[in-house]
Amino acid sequence: MINQSLSKIINDFFKAVEAKDLNAVLDYFHIEAELLDPHYPNVHMKGHDEIRDGLTWGFNSVKKFNFTEENYFENENNSSAAVEMATKIELSGGKKLSYTQFFILETKQGKIIRCQAYETYGPHGMHNISLKISRLIKKLIHFYPGKINY
Repeated sequence: MINQSLSKIINDFFKAVEAKDLNAVLDYFHIEAELLDPHYPNVHMKGHDEIRDGLTWGFNSVKKFNFTEENYFENENNSSAAVEMATKIELSGGKKLSYTQFFILETKQGKIIRCQAYETYGPHGMHNISLKISRLIKKLIHFYPGKINY
């Protein structure tokens, strides 16, 4: 059964992010909260000061946030939830992005103690290049069986 108050807290939290209301967003976080999001320069932010710094950077980098809930799941004791969001962002420079994100949110004393974002797109940098090469080799082996040793 979904706890209406936890669902409302999470819904209102994302509305505050969309409004870029820094103080309102911080009010949803427990004083010992952690925010983990690979989109930020500091991927793992701990406590209000680090979260404030990260959100300030994010709110300056993004002109407009839009989150549409696709799926919502709560744990048995109604203290944590997983949310799938259709995310649309317009960056300050005008570029528009659209992707799916998953968030795990844990609460303590009615406040968010941990919010972790997971993206559905793959890795970047050297890891991405390595994966692409490995996948290409696998395809070549499939098309040319016995001819390529890997």
